[in-house]
Amino acid sequence: MALFLRDEEVNQAVSMAEMLDAIEEMQRRFGGGEVMNLARRKIIAPGGMLSVMGGGLFYDNILGVKTYTVVQGKYSFQVSIYDAGTGALLCYTQANRLGQLRTGATTGIAVKHLAKSDAATVGIIGAGYQAPTQLEAVCRVRDIQKIRVFSRTPERREAFARTMTDSLGVETSAVDSGEAAAAGSDIVICIAAAMEPVLAGEWLAPGATVIGAGPTTWRAREVDDAVFSRADKLFVDSAEQAPVEAGDLAGAVDRGSLQWSRLQELRHVVGGAVPGRDNPEQIIYAKLMGTGVADVAAAKLAYDRAKSLNLGTEMEW
Repeated sequence: MALFLRDEEVNQAVSMAEMLDAIEEMQRRFGGGEVMNLARRKIIAPGGMLSVMGGGLFYDNILGVKTYTVVQGKYSFQVSIYDAGTGALLCYTQANRLGQLRTGATTGIAVKHLAKSDAATVGIIGAGYQAPTQLEAVCRVRDIQKIRVFSRTPERREAFARTMTDSLGVETSAVDSGEAAAAGSDIVICIAAAMEPVLAGEWLAPGATVIGAGPTTWRAREVDDAVFSRADKLFVDSAEQAPVEAGDLAGAVDRGSLQWSRLQELRHVVGGAVPGRDNPEQIIYAKLMGTGVADVAAAKLAYDRAKSLNLGTEMEW
């Protein structure tokens, strides 16, 4: 029997706390060689795009694939997971909400392993669909006392600030520039749908941890080259995906201001093979593009939780 899940059932079944645990476990096992990631591949059609990504959780005997389309600016996400021993389809789930949780949790785990232990202030640039779970996850791994948000539309950033203050219980204020959001912040999150840099290196305070979690295309730049020159360490969630999905990194390499050899993968920090932050003054940058294996881990969590709660529709397959 295969379980079919809708977004609303995923939302009922999975909490951010559970997703953080699942993504951290996947990253730790990935660092130990018990996971394989299938990098994203895209088919561009005249009217839209199809993307495919996936992976294997060898520690959990699971294989999976995520597919999604973007047509007329609208996204539709799905994940299928399979029993690696039998090949049987276990679960087919809508993944809009799942992706929100997975994306936020990946940032949360990066912050847990890279940010200063006493990090208390967050500046976030972008207030769209993915932004709330970014903050929810970060607030679960650090004792955040103040959040500043900038987006290009005043009404949106002000509404977002009110919503986050209410939902997180953390003072969140709208500011009128990216510089105002970043200045003095212990953690800076870029999650804006922008093609040109929204963050300048000169705005960063010593000890800042910068998370780039926005566009995944070689044309897009979230941060300027000064971020890389100021950063003591650079991390990515997939070195294979970075040359085609991290436009800011790829552009800096093309301009000769960055070498790919500087990049380290987050999984090796979580797995304990390499240190993250060495001291409180270091500036750390992490580009998180989203990996297929993270989606598979998220879907396995949703499947397990939904089964335990009697959610979803079971069908012969």
